[in-house]
Amino acid sequence: MHRRDLVSLSALALAALTLGAGCPEEPARPAGGAAATSTAVAPAASAEKPSAAPQAADAPKTTGQAAAPEGKGTIKGVVKLTGKPVEMKVPAARKDAPICQDKDVVYDAVVVNDGKLKDTFVRITVGGVQGSWKAPDAHAVIDQKDCMYEPRVQGVVSGQQVDIKNSDRTLHNVHSYKGSETLFNQAQPRGADPLTKTWNDGIIKLTCDIHPWMRGFVVVTDHPFFAVSGDDGSFTIEKVPAGKYKLEAWHSRYGLKTADVTVADDEPAQVTFTYAGTEPEPAENKDELKGLW
Repeated sequence: MHRRDLVSLSALALAALTLGAGCPEEPARPAGGAAATSTAVAPAASAEKPSAAPQAADAPKTTGQAAAPEGKGTIKGVVKLTGKPVEMKVPAARKDAPICQDKDVVYDAVVVNDGKLKDTFVRITVGGVQGSWKAPDAHAVIDQKDCMYEPRVQGVVSGQQVDIKNSDRTLHNVHSYKGSETLFNQAQPRGADPLTKTWNDGIIKLTCDIHPWMRGFVVVTDHPFFAVSGDDGSFTIEKVPAGKYKLEAWHSRYGLKTADVTVADDEPAQVTFTYAGTEPEPAENKDELKGLW
């Protein structure tokens, strides 16, 4: 048999159009593995950035094939907050922003229900699963709605296309960062076509210079084994190949936690991540709430 090399294609990001802060707004117009064998440990806080490759002992025991393995395992879990959450309020600047002032939208940096933490991104570490994965054909979607990014946090596979929409009756500008580096800063008037972007790695932060409280995050991973905790703090990662893995949980206010888990094919592995609410802000998102109220 002949060997054929697999070549992965990366999409080029659209050229950035620089827009300075203070652009005018448009006026309003009428309108799985066994839990018993997983030995999942209580996650510990880490000052490290997400995405460190696991040690060889943590790598899953698959067939070693180059193509993506088809797994049958499931990882299920919950993210808890044991301390007092930061109180969320309506950003003060909304009252002075046309269109945005029409709704009192409570900020969403920390959402806790019955001690369960929403919008925590959970994944197997980057490089932690043997095989390679093609970016899905389906586009991920981010919407600017009621002068907020929806969803606030989501994950994509490396190279997956992301469509950024503007459903508001006003001008936004999408200003994206990877760390402290600006990736693009592009105007998006009401009714404009979506901005389509791709990224290969990292935590991408989205802001708006016109409406400085707006904040969203896209976490890019080299495989599809990730999830975001819901309103009840729960998450599920499916079709995981059997093996031992290191998981990481990242919250935009409380940072990174890690846990070890063993996945088998017969029943879900169970994992709990616990935040105290006293963790320092992660390097990717410093001072988000400063001056907001």
